[in-house]
Amino acid sequence: MPLKNRIPVAVLVIVMSGTMLNCQGQTGSPKLQQGEKESPAPVMSPSAGGAPFTQFQHVFADVADKVMPAVVSVKSERKVEVTRQGMPFDFFNEDPFGFFFGQPRQPRENQNRPPQERQESGLGSGVIVTEDGYILTNNHVIQGADKLIVQLSDESEYEAKVIGSDPASDLAVIKITDEKKKFAKVPFGDSDKIRIGEWVVAVGSPFGLYKTVTTGIVSAKGRKNTGISTYGNFIQTDAAINPGNSGGPLVNLHGELVGINTAIYSRTGGYQGIGFAIPVALAQTVMQDLIKDGEVTRGWLGVSIQPVTEDMASALGLKSRKGALIGDVLPDGPAAKAGMKRGDVITKIANNEIDDVNDLLNRVAALRPGTTVEVTVHRDGKSRGLKTKIEKREAEKSATSRGADPEPTGLSSLGMEATELTEASARRYGVETELKAGLLVTQVTPGGPAVEAGLRSGDIVVEANRKPVKSAAELKKALEGVKKGEKALILINRSGNTFYGVLTMP
Repeated sequence: MPLKNRIPVAVLVIVMSGTMLNCQGQTGSPKLQQGEKESPAPVMSPSAGGAPFTQFQHVFADVADKVMPAVVSVKSERKVEVTRQGMPFDFFNEDPFGFFFGQPRQPRENQNRPPQERQESGLGSGVIVTEDGYILTNNHVIQGADKLIVQLSDESEYEAKVIGSDPASDLAVIKITDEKKKFAKVPFGDSDKIRIGEWVVAVGSPFGLYKTVTTGIVSAKGRKNTGISTYGNFIQTDAAINPGNSGGPLVNLHGELVGINTAIYSRTGGYQGIGFAIPVALAQTVMQDLIKDGEVTRGWLGVSIQPVTEDMASALGLKSRKGALIGDVLPDGPAAKAGMKRGDVITKIANNEIDDVNDLLNRVAALRPGTTVEVTVHRDGKSRGLKTKIEKREAEKSATSRGADPEPTGLSSLGMEATELTEASARRYGVETELKAGLLVTQVTPGGPAVEAGLRSGDIVVEANRKPVKSAAELKKALEGVKKGEKALILINRSGNTFYGVLTMP
């Protein structure tokens, strides 16, 4: 089930706590029997007025007071081209209530006029992390915007400048400036040290309801294969997150930033208890690169890797499925220079144990180019350490080295990147398939047309508009006659199962 964050759904749940009733339906303590002693009032009872309860009930309010001044609403504005078909007003394709919101129905003689531009706006959240106005938010909040308006908790507004964005992690940095003041900020916490079950607080603008505070716990850590972005082991939380919370902060009870709220898992588009936040450890690294260089620099090892299955672990003499199996070593890459071979299993890097393919991908990406680390591999029943100098990840370099696995190109308008399906590309992205041809999806953008169509990373697009596709160029050609806002049928293969999706053209 793809991650979605649209379709507003409002459910009001009221939880009431009252005085317990005794067996006779009366309030208060039951009558004591002879020889019994009265029990002390529960320390957490509101009616007891005890210090522990009083302190606890103010914890979240104190966190909200501390964080709220640095949480912002981010309004994105962009111009889009719209056309009118030569048809009367259509209740199925046009907003029947548009007249009440300043969108009067057009006279029939104007319905065949040339395309016009219309202003569209979106709303997300962000968090100020420096006194001079640097703001962390999501890439999908600011993507494609012509103008960004940031509103602070005191309702003052600033036009923001985009410092840089990183679709691979779905993070962006924007900045507001005011020479007369220092902005409130949220201090960075340590996302590596948060524990499952720990209380957290989310703040943002769900459905445009600015300054909304919700609480919950850390439900899980290190969530991978979510289809949200290429990099990031996500924090899962049950703090209520809804459309509009994107880019807002997830903080601990010290009021420290531990995550950037990014997406929800939902069958309805609304909150269902599963939300995902980008760990602040990753956000800080991305932010530093974007501010310094305008782009993110990631480490590159030069290998194609795949998961270690139960059968593979048995055949290779491994005690567990931990690690990443090398399916191919790219010529002249760091791994090749270090002596790594096809069939090696990477179990450690820089003394950090590798859990799986995604763990290795994230750890290598976090390393600075030029860094020399020891990579531990399992080969022929033995472990050996290989000194490896990490190089800079460059899409054009890896594409050239792969030869048969070309560089992903030109599908960003559809909210995706993809590459031709080959044995090499399937190995590189850990896709097991018997298909010989198709378009392998390597990345999707949250909230984009591809996600809305049901696509996620690792899927294979087999057909578009009933036409076979094997490359990005063939996909574009198959969609040439589909106009903006119209829908195209796509055939998707996922783990051997084939199904159709509907792609709405941007």
